[in-house]
Amino acid sequence: MSVSLHWFRRDLRLNDNAALSSAVTSSKTVYGVYCAQTSQQLNPRQRRFTTAALQSFKLALGKADASLSMLAGDPAVALEAAAKRLGATRVFCARAFDRTELDLERDVRAHLNAAGIELRSLGGGVVHEPEAIAQRKQAPGTGYRVFPPFYQAWKATPVERSLPTALPTGRDPDPGPIEEQAPARDMPEPSEAAALGALARFVSARVADYSTNAEYPGRVGTSDLAAYLRFGLLSPRTVFHAVAEKMARTWTLAQERLSMSAFLRRLALRDFFIHLAYFAPEVYDEPLQTKMRGFEWSHDERMIKAWTSGKTGYPLVDAAMRQLCMYGHVHQRGAVVAASFCTADLGLDWGIGRDLWMRELLEADEALCVGNWQRIAGIGSDQAAYPRIYNPVRQAQLFDAQAMYVRKYCRELAKLPTAAALAPWAIGASQQTELGFFTPEQYPRPIVDHEQAAREFLSKYQAYRHRS
Repeated sequence: MSVSLHWFRRDLRLNDNAALSSAVTSSKTVYGVYCAQTSQQLNPRQRRFTTAALQSFKLALGKADASLSMLAGDPAVALEAAAKRLGATRVFCARAFDRTELDLERDVRAHLNAAGIELRSLGGGVVHEPEAIAQRKQAPGTGYRVFPPFYQAWKATPVERSLPTALPTGRDPDPGPIEEQAPARDMPEPSEAAALGALARFVSARVADYSTNAEYPGRVGTSDLAAYLRFGLLSPRTVFHAVAEKMARTWTLAQERLSMSAFLRRLALRDFFIHLAYFAPEVYDEPLQTKMRGFEWSHDERMIKAWTSGKTGYPLVDAAMRQLCMYGHVHQRGAVVAASFCTADLGLDWGIGRDLWMRELLEADEALCVGNWQRIAGIGSDQAAYPRIYNPVRQAQLFDAQAMYVRKYCRELAKLPTAAALAPWAIGASQQTELGFFTPEQYPRPIVDHEQAAREFLSKYQAYRHRS
């Protein structure tokens, strides 16, 4: 049996790792390696998280008498050098789906093949591989472009069983150091054990009330698994089986099953956007909907600054933007409302929002950011006649009725009565003066009138979409 390398990328785990399992079962010795250069493409929060995750992972491997080698420089050259140094004839890795990592994988494969070294990529970070769902389409091979039929195919496709723990077996005498980074703050604990623990806690309690609580940003109702899935400390297939097994228990209540189904639908939506970008990579640069290519978006610097700094005068929008920029995370309901406000109320280019998400979000993923932003902007996978425009005031009343979320992130509003915190401009002038509204050090006035701005955007959008 041969000596192999396992090139860890977005799969910093030992459980349900198809490429690692294949390497271990088909090789006499397997060395774990990581190419440090790939981390440089991440945003600062992601680099800190990845560095801490690598340190934790290296420690876990050390306890098993294995190592994690840090390779410097160009990944293709570094992998070739490591393979020759350690006597490896094959390199295994988890399959890539997004454009940047696919390009890297192609370059590495070509370089290694020229050196007589084989690259094998298997099982990426999705519940179902893209081809498994695409083959169910009437025109197989192209992938689905609309979520509802994709979801039906996704649900009808059996999910393969999770693989048992696999461990690299080789210990590199010169593994190299992990780069120094400032300690990660306000982030999930970056280890596989912590990821599995977070999944266990979610499945044991919150998933049963997911449909009730997850949409309310003031409640603790989401899974908190996004970062673990993004960096591969947790397999999405493992998440699926953990939830599905609880759904199947005879004592699980019907309402609880509905909540679990709602969560699995979100897991399917994650697969959908990854598959979509894989089959239609043009979405990285232009709208999926060809009829909306060339639509004129605004790049108004004043509006961009107000939106990105959380000073639009709409509390739910501002709370979401401040949460994002302060903590690298944003609640899913807040994110939708803030994105809708960006593209519809302000008419700003969806790419501005996508780029901000990529710079600030801990769990930022290129395919997911593109898919979600295009969908909200009405130029992507949603085939509705017009984009869904969210009223930021009504959304706050529905999903943050007690202003818990707004007060937490908009500190100027923290001590105000609920009605004033949700819509400061709506209360009487005397109360505005008494409460100190709309002064430079206090909360800003709305930068646009939502109803008017939304109507104007929708009119412009429909005229462009239905032009001859």
